[in-house]
Amino acid sequence: MAEYVIIVNQIEEYQMLNDTRSLDAIFRKAQSAVVGGEVVALVRQNANGQQYRFEEISTLEDLNVYKKNVYKYVKEE
Repeated sequence: MAEYVIIVNQIEEYQMLNDTRSLDAIFRKAQSAVVGGEVVALVRQNANGQQYRFEEISTLEDLNVYKKNVYKYVKEE
């Protein structure tokens, strides 16, 4: 089974930039993955490019909790 990978560093960058369009696109893809029975992997990438997985999301409920947590740090324009 394939998985959808979210690079958390990228999420944090989009939060700082208040880039809701990019965040929306990521979460649409993640939702499609979960609905299709795939896992969403949360991955952090360090400065030398190495990645490590620290969480997996497999339900829409868990994805929505993560999404809500991400968006609470985005300023509304």
